Amino acid sequence: MPVIAGVRRAAVAVLGVAALTGCGSATLSAGQVRSAATTACTAARRRTDRLPTPTQPSESAAFLRGGIAALAPELTALAGLRPVAAQSADWNRALRAQNAELVALRAALRSLQRGADPVTTIAGLQRRLTPLEVRAGTAWRALAVPACATQ
Repeated sequence: MPVIAGVRRAAVAVLGVAALTGCGSATLSAGQVRSAATTACTAARRRTDRLPTPTQPSESAAFLRGGIAALAPELTALAGLRPVAAQSADWNRALRAQNAELVALRAALRSLQRGADPVTTIAGLQRRLTPLEVRAGTAWRALAVPACATQ
């Protein structure tokens, strides 16, 4: 079964980002945002790379659960960062796309839990994730944070 790129980029980085940003309430410089986001996304990549890739359709739900468990805290950490106004449009675009990826992953997991065919469900998920990954990747590259881009 193919690996879902959106899941691969997700992971826990809340503590590292919080340490860099002091809880995320202050506006950060462009460099600080890049550094904190790169830290979060690099940690995410390492963690999700350790998720075992499903070799059978019956392993799809466990894989999605692992990805969701990794993506939710990463998104929370990134959402806690406050970029300067000049970065806010791209930042918001990236976070909206990542949030939509998380919504899609959760919907696919719910479908599997209701007995949907894993092959069909994962194929549909991949179709949903591709444009979201492109949108997020474009925004992350515009922000000069390629570690967060999967496309």
